[in-house]
Amino acid sequence: MCAAVMTSVQVKPFSFFSTALYSRKTCHVILPPDYEAAPEKRYLVLYLLHGMRGTEVSWMNNGRAHETVTRAMLDGDLQPCIVVMPNDGEYGQGTFYVDWYDGTGNFEQYFVYDLVPAIDREFRTLTGREHRVIGGYSMGGFGAFSLSLRHPELFGAASSLSGGLGVLSTLPHNEFVRSEFPRMVGPLAGPYARAHDLVMLAEQRLGETVRPELYFDCGTEDYLYPLNAAYHKKLNELGYLHEYQEFSGEHNWAYWTEHLSDSLAFFHRYWAGGGAAVDC
Repeated sequence: MCAAVMTSVQVKPFSFFSTALYSRKTCHVILPPDYEAAPEKRYLVLYLLHGMRGTEVSWMNNGRAHETVTRAMLDGDLQPCIVVMPNDGEYGQGTFYVDWYDGTGNFEQYFVYDLVPAIDREFRTLTGREHRVIGGYSMGGFGAFSLSLRHPELFGAASSLSGGLGVLSTLPHNEFVRSEFPRMVGPLAGPYARAHDLVMLAEQRLGETVRPELYFDCGTEDYLYPLNAAYHKKLNELGYLHEYQEFSGEHNWAYWTEHLSDSLAFFHRYWAGGGAAVDC
């Protein structure tokens, strides 16, 4: 019965024009099972971001996200929601979802000012920050935390799987750091780089009434595990309530496919108002 219902779930491409990048962009959208049957209903929205060298179909083709999300909704483990899987702006090895220091591309503005409004115009969304969440893996984990901490008025909660958390310049992508990061964030001690430091962003949000709830996990055999453990420690020191888990696993699709459900469970608790963020 469950499998039969899942086949009726719509996964559709959606194209829109980005003024920030002055180009046409496409994302893939999962519509909940009752979307067509309930034409007056509006829905929560979840954005899922891909990692380096990925595309808008990475979550579906490699991680079977549409199956995991649909099963969670049908089993009552996730509220019915619209799931948006965009690309990162499609430049180089990955944009990290930020506006680049050298002016190469406005990849953060593309997301905030083009993609989100386009989704809200085209689909029956609930538009308040408390109804909109964001998650991602690897580079997408950084993007989810960066976008939510820099735009808490847009996103009520964020999750990261094996994310490149902390400071962009500390990520262990040696070739990428040499060639791309100076173009992306400028001088490492400069104000532009500091404005994308996830520790500093979390500290800034502590003094505000509106800030995103955060969840992240990482495999203990992942090369980014030290960064995740260090970010967890930093958030504890700051007193920024969050949820963090460690599992056995590496930096690969086997891990992200298995543990997407943990992020969905976090969003489920957040939307249910159960106080998802805890100090652990």
